[in-house]
Amino acid sequence: MATPKVNFFVKYYSPNYKSKAMQQKRKYYSSNKAKDYMNYIISGINEFKSLDYVAYMQSREKSRGIFNQDGLISDDYKKELRNKLRKTKSIIWDCVISFEEVFGKTWVNCYEQAYELMKTELPKFFKRCGLNPENIEWFAGLHENTDNRHIHLCFFEKKALRIRPNKKCKQFSIGKLSNVAMQEFRANLELSATDFKAIEIKNRQTLKQAIVDELRAKSGFVINNKLLSLGSKIYDIEKCYYSSNDIAPFRAEIDDITTYLINKSSVATSAYNEFIEQAKYKDELFANYCKRNHCKQPFTFERKYMKDIYRRLGNEVLHYAVRIKAMDIRRLKLNASYKSQKYAQKKSLFRQLNECLKASVEFDKETMKAFDDYLKKLDEVRYKTLVEEGYIEAEM
Repeated sequence: MATPKVNFFVKYYSPNYKSKAMQQKRKYYSSNKAKDYMNYIISGINEFKSLDYVAYMQSREKSRGIFNQDGLISDDYKKELRNKLRKTKSIIWDCVISFEEVFGKTWVNCYEQAYELMKTELPKFFKRCGLNPENIEWFAGLHENTDNRHIHLCFFEKKALRIRPNKKCKQFSIGKLSNVAMQEFRANLELSATDFKAIEIKNRQTLKQAIVDELRAKSGFVINNKLLSLGSKIYDIEKCYYSSNDIAPFRAEIDDITTYLINKSSVATSAYNEFIEQAKYKDELFANYCKRNHCKQPFTFERKYMKDIYRRLGNEVLHYAVRIKAMDIRRLKLNASYKSQKYAQKKSLFRQLNECLKASVEFDKETMKAFDDYLKKLDEVRYKTLVEEGYIEAEM
């Protein structure tokens, strides 16, 4: 039988034990006492009975230092951490993550590797367990005193929220964590410890950038129409992001645009294919992992990756659809303004033309009248001349 590359052991301690013995285990002293809380639950700690758990994890013979999400913990923060552990009303979870010898010495052989692994995978693990990562205080230490590298991990809630209502009073729920969450955590640790993560990020960034470039270029009648059509439907939606319930009716249309863009760009197509091939390879490794550990495979990376990448790219599509719709609205407003100005200009020209025509008619009238007066005066002069010269007699 193949040896699991990652083992994960968890114990937890409630704040409301009735048993004095269990309460004693729960207590976390910062002073150097033999009956320290962690002494009861950490294998190999007997030789360090004079140390508390924080000191045990920090021991130079065993660890290169205690760390949390911000890196190595200072001496001042260790004191603060001890105080928090004494005062917390939360369940305290104590975990050991043990790695198969060759795997551990290859992938989790130093503080830096252990730190990156915990920083990356713990938030996802907490969420999967129904815990808020922002409400969790955690610290860990990599131990190198055995052939099997192992990480001691301790965490608790900053504000105790893991409670369940009771008819008589509110009681803290037990600290048992989901088996599926722990299986997924082990699998993610095994996969993330290797070089998969860097490759995932690179492929995802390449794919996203290729899609953004296509959207920025807005090249082609088809994509413009698709984006404008989508933008017209979602322009006034306040929560305009892919996972929003308001966007749910349009996800098929968004996915259609995303697929079109992936197929349109050779760079996007190549990155997408590599992304999916990597997911299939991880599924193969995960299936072998589940087989070795005699557990059912709870999910597939291919489906998970597809869902995640379409969500990420869908948000980009939504952004540009809204943007194109906004540009179209501005264009229509400018056209409307132009048409209005053009109409006003035409109206003014027609008015001026009418005024000119009226003036022309009046001018023509005056001209005809003046010509008639001229002819009349001319006739009078001719008549007078003829009378004076005796050609005709003047009319009486």
